Amino acid sequence: MEITKKEIEQLIELRKEDTFLNHFWNILSRNYQPNGEVGRTEIKVWRQSIWNSTFYPIFIFELNANNHLVNIKDKINPIGKLFFVLFVAGQLYLLLPRTLPQADYLLSWVPFLVVFAFLWILILIGRSLYRFEKKNQLKQIFEILDIETEPEKIEKEWSLKNILIRSFTYPFCLFLIFLSIFLYIPEGQYLLTFGTLSMVGFYLVSDLRMILRKKTNGNNV
Repeated sequence: MEITKKEIEQLIELRKEDTFLNHFWNILSRNYQPNGEVGRTEIKVWRQSIWNSTFYPIFIFELNANNHLVNIKDKINPIGKLFFVLFVAGQLYLLLPRTLPQADYLLSWVPFLVVFAFLWILILIGRSLYRFEKKNQLKQIFEILDIETEPEKIEKEWSLKNILIRSFTYPFCLFLIFLSIFLYIPEGQYLLTFGTLSMVGFYLVSDLRMILRKKTNGNNV
């Protein structure tokens, strides 16, 4: 079944251009309506959710010459991307100078390994947040447009891969909470504290929701 341009346009309740300022105002105003920009060969649609108002995706519907859907791409919104970059930079600025002596930067590989591990886990958490939100919204879009998809392969939440990932991310989340309470708040870094606790909370909630949802689905089979 071919999906037409008009059908995709029905996903949009409020037409806006995909600009930095529009996404910034979208987050400030807590606008949960589906927004979108309609072009000649593509349509962009985005919507923030109540629990994840920053790391929401922008879906790009690509059209052919007959205005039929041929592909769906996605990208993170510019505010979410900027927030994550500033968040990582703030973490490194406040944490690393206090934990790593400056004299060791050029004399040891340990500081570089610490930085690499720190960044890797932060990126992993941010990526998990984005993928969870993208998956939920894409599922809703498929239902609205009546797009048939192949049966989803259910991944075991307690597979070896997921256990290894959580063995890093969960202690790291506790570490970030510890930093927020005993380092960032005493330093007066309240904005960074808010961002840190928000990101940790979003990740833990989304991960627990995924575990509970798959457990429920498994019991219903």
